Amino acid sequence: MKFVMVVLSGVADLPHQSLQGKTPLAVARTPTLDRLASAGRIGQVQVSPGDRPPGSDVALLRLFGFDPVEFPLRRGPIEAIGAGIEFGPDDLVLRGNLVSLYNETIQDLTGGRIQDGEAQVLLRAVADEVGDDGLVFQHLRGYRFLLVVRGGAAMRISTVPPHAAFGRPVRECYPAGEDALRLERVLDRSRRVLADHEINRVKVDLGENPANFLWLWGAGSSVELPSFESVFQMTGATIAGAALARGIGESLRMHTPVIEGATGDLDTDLAAKANAAIAALDAHDFVFVHVQAANEASHLRDAKLKVNCIQDTDRLLLTPLADRLSEFSKWRLLVACDHVTATGKDEASTAKAPFLIAGSDLSSVRSWPFDEEHAAQSDLQVDEPANLMEYFLGFRPKFPR
Repeated sequence: MKFVMVVLSGVADLPHQSLQGKTPLAVARTPTLDRLASAGRIGQVQVSPGDRPPGSDVALLRLFGFDPVEFPLRRGPIEAIGAGIEFGPDDLVLRGNLVSLYNETIQDLTGGRIQDGEAQVLLRAVADEVGDDGLVFQHLRGYRFLLVVRGGAAMRISTVPPHAAFGRPVRECYPAGEDALRLERVLDRSRRVLADHEINRVKVDLGENPANFLWLWGAGSSVELPSFESVFQMTGATIAGAALARGIGESLRMHTPVIEGATGDLDTDLAAKANAAIAALDAHDFVFVHVQAANEASHLRDAKLKVNCIQDTDRLLLTPLADRLSEFSKWRLLVACDHVTATGKDEASTAKAPFLIAGSDLSSVRSWPFDEEHAAQSDLQVDEPANLMEYFLGFRPKFPR
């Protein structure tokens, strides 16, 4: 049996005014997704636990069937692993965003869609101002970066994800805890440096949102997960460009190749990812494919762009992948979403997310297209992602206790 799990990050949405009150997924032309949905099963799953803000770090782990309480992961170290950035067991790693701050609230999570070269210059300016040898800034891509605090693993802090701080008084969302003062100073000093930087002055003159503040979140240290093979009794591969998804694959000791053109962003090479996933199927029984583009379109509050991202994913990635899967005598495909992202509000939601399961041994109950409305009408409503994984595989994985 061949298994493929495709996670379309943030693809689910709420009805949008610019789309005549429909969601991007409902508007998008997705013949392959609809064909798979009509031939298989669709439903909804509660990916985000109720006691934590919705986020891809917890959601991806839950989709694999892991309990995030028993296997606590944090965004910073996972992304560092995925990006190949070294850190020690005594270090603390935080994920960072360059953001746009207006009237003491975060209004743009991407810092005006800051480009790589500009972001690197801004982060160097912040690092020079902070002047702390124990703080190491590592740029990832665009507005994303990591902050490594050398020897900071024991720091007692809690942080708020930027999408949870969006639109709220920023001071209410600052890092908290007994050791938070050091990070508070970084945020305050970054504000002074970034607000006056020439790059941001030019962006304002051009009518663009400035990257005039940075946000730190997802703090954590070392990562310990059992191997994918020990849990699922088969080998697996991860096909992803986003550092988070790659980090989870690496942490599970899955085969995680570097794919040229897979950026984890709007410009990712979907055809290259499809080819890599097809190649991985020849060597592995389970392939995890992650696509970030639709979620990035939501961050830009561009519902029509999100429609295009969904259509491109259906045509360039899902179509060839589904065609190759159908050539195997036994196969199953799970298409899931890590969280609902409300494009109009640029934030993640705790609402249930749609999924579909198709396969050589599955038959349709109702021939519905794949969208949020029909998934909500389905009788297949799953409260625990671990149960979805068990249904998908046909057996319960052996998680260590």
